[in-house]
Amino acid sequence: MTAPRPGWRAEHGSGPVTSVFGVAMFLGFLLLASQVLVHLYALSTVTAVAFDEARRASVDGGSCVAVEWRVRERLGEWGADPRVGVDCDPGVVGASPTTIRVQGPSPARALAIFSRSVAPEIDRAASFLT
Repeated sequence: MTAPRPGWRAEHGSGPVTSVFGVAMFLGFLLLASQVLVHLYALSTVTAVAFDEARRASVDGGSCVAVEWRVRERLGEWGADPRVGVDCDPGVVGASPTTIRVQGPSPARALAIFSRSVAPEIDRAASFLT
């Protein structure tokens, strides 16, 4: 058996503090990644629903009669939250587009620990020519 070189320490293990710190860092990055994915998924879903409902309202001649109900139904639990707003601006046939706007708090609440401006809310609008 050879002796370790001078100036080098043997690697018999690490202390519990280092291990706990490493696990905490890993879990922190995992939380960050999952919250970013939740926010991006919510943005994508809200954008798709707003576009689909704007297209559907424009096909109905710019009617906004059941748009809010359909948007809230398609967005599920998040859409049922009273802080979520759904606005419909009916367009004039051949002149202006029908616009649907959906806004509400982001479901990724843990991102607020970094800054209040990271992902505080979702605000998406879609327009479709009537």
